[in-house]
Amino acid sequence: MGHKLLMIACSDEDRWFVDRALAAGLDIRLLVCFEDVQHKMRTWYPDRLLVVPAHKASVTAAVRAEGFAAALVCELEDPIRTALVVQALRDASVPRVMVLSRHPARTQLYLRSGAHDVLCAEDREHLWAAFLNGMSVQEPAS
Repeated sequence: MGHKLLMIACSDEDRWFVDRALAAGLDIRLLVCFEDVQHKMRTWYPDRLLVVPAHKASVTAAVRAEGFAAALVCELEDPIRTALVVQALRDASVPRVMVLSRHPARTQLYLRSGAHDVLCAEDREHLWAAFLNGMSVQEPAS
């Protein structure tokens, strides 16, 4: 595919999006900067992790060095934490930062933090389809 994608996906529900990205042939890395999810992420995707201390400057420098084409942020439980991650990604000059959210009221917060797109829907299939459309990626036929 050629799309080097950074994903922030920390919950069990977010794992579905990671698996879909891998199935679509995307070259993904998972940003792990919060200690509370590190063990779980190492168990799930040990070869796909970008482990960085949870400091904005550290995250920005590590992400910038990787040269990602885009970032997909699955909204964290804490919207402020999500906004800070988005801000660090934008500061790292990631050309396209997209946030998946189930809370339309948070759209402006994420846009002000630097997201290029905030995709809102309750249904994860709709969110995934909107993401693929925004990235101009087609999933392989199953």
